[in-house]
Amino acid sequence: MLPKTLLFISIFLASVYSAEENDLTILSWNIKMLPAPYGWLHNRGERAENIIQSLKTTENYEIILFQEAFSDKIRKTMYMGLQSMYPHQIIPDDNKCIGKSNSGLWVVSKIPITLIDEIVFSTKQNWDALSAKGAKLYSVFQDGQEFHIINTHLQADYKTKYHEIRTQQYTEIYEKLILPNLDPEIPLFLCGDLNISQAEYLEKMLDKLKSENGSLSGELLFSITGKNAELLDYILVKSNDFKFKSIERKIIKMSPNPTSFSDHYPIHGVFKWE
Repeated sequence: MLPKTLLFISIFLASVYSAEENDLTILSWNIKMLPAPYGWLHNRGERAENIIQSLKTTENYEIILFQEAFSDKIRKTMYMGLQSMYPHQIIPDDNKCIGKSNSGLWVVSKIPITLIDEIVFSTKQNWDALSAKGAKLYSVFQDGQEFHIINTHLQADYKTKYHEIRTQQYTEIYEKLILPNLDPEIPLFLCGDLNISQAEYLEKMLDKLKSENGSLSGELLFSITGKNAELLDYILVKSNDFKFKSIERKIIKMSPNPTSFSDHYPIHGVFKWE
């Protein structure tokens, strides 16, 4: 039988280890790897190498969700560079129409990940109509707990404000992906470039999705690089009956020159539970 002091220490260390074990870390990033020929104008190759090196030398995430990963060549290059850390991937294999690109929604993961379901939005406008933009629902298990994760990229604005189209798109996500797969014991994360910055539209979306946003830690409170700084990228949470001990969201600043990576900063989320 262990002496009381050693028993206390062993119980304390076990509790610390358990607390550290029960967490999930997610990164979401619009990397602006546009399809050819337009993508050739945006230095895709060099930026891809910069992203690879950054992800290999920064925090080790369980799951990385990319948006605008349209280029098959760039995805292959990046996966070769990241495969040792993130051996699992699900590519955006959703290009069904000639003349249209895929959805650009790509995921790499340190842990096994499964595609449960996916949708292509019924309505898109302007350049968005040239891709299979939509949403993908994944499942992962971390420390014995299942999580659902949605990766999406909503309609962008092109001079015209497309609030109504985004409303229709996230309504489709709710009705076609969230409701059919709803389980009170499985938390859901909705990640991606939502192209929503105004508080009134964000609140409307959160109400429809029955999900929660949260404050950002750190100095950066926006996810667009350059002069037009605004927050467009999110990790929303629908916890259902599951209880998190803590949730942290943070915009990650790429330095010294953020535009050598993308026109978006990535956002990460750290989720801990008992």
